[in-house]
Amino acid sequence: MEESTFQREDRKYSSLWSSGYTSANWERLAKAGIKKIHFLKGTPSMIDFGFGKGAAMKFFEENGIEIKGVEISKYAVEEQLKKGKKVYHASLDNLEMFADKSFRMGFCNDVLEHIPEKLIIPSLDEMTRVCSDYLFLSVCPTLSNHLSQNGENLHLTVKPEIWWEQLFEKYGKVKRMKFLFSRSARYEIDLK
Repeated sequence: MEESTFQREDRKYSSLWSSGYTSANWERLAKAGIKKIHFLKGTPSMIDFGFGKGAAMKFFEENGIEIKGVEISKYAVEEQLKKGKKVYHASLDNLEMFADKSFRMGFCNDVLEHIPEKLIIPSLDEMTRVCSDYLFLSVCPTLSNHLSQNGENLHLTVKPEIWWEQLFEKYGKVKRMKFLFSRSARYEIDLK
C-alpha cells in the first residue's frame, strides 16, 4: 500500500519534533495578532495552524485568548494533549472537525511552505473557511536550512513573496508586515 501524503508528513514531522527540531521565530507575528484580536468585539478565539511544540499557543493563552491547534505531527499533538490543550491531528486541507467561522482569527507561522504545492490552495480554502476575521501568517520564500531524514528539503513550496501575496489576495485584504532581519515574510489578511 502506498503511503499517503498525510502519513508521510506525519511521520516526517513527528520524527523532527521528537528529536529537537525547533519552531521558527513566531513572537513578532503573535504579538501583532494579539494587538488585533483585543480590538474585536465578542469572545476572542483563535486557531494555531501547525502549532509544532505549542509555544505560540501557550503565549496566546497567557494573553487571555481561547485557542485550539491543528498539527500534522501525531507526536506534537500527543504532547499537547498531555498538557490539556485542545488540539487536533489533521492536515490543513482537511479541517472538517470545525464548522464555518469557528474562530475569529487564525495564526500560521512558517507552515505553508512545508506543504506540497498542490495542497496550498485547499489548505488556504479550509483555513479561511474556519476563520471569520483575520489570518496572521508567515511564509519563508527560500529553501529551508534543514533536511528531512531522507534528505528532502523541508520547504516543499518555495515561491517568491509576490506569488504568496497574489494568492493571499484571493482571500481578503492583505497587509505585509515589515520586520528587519527575517527570512520570512509576514502578513495580516483581513477576511471580512
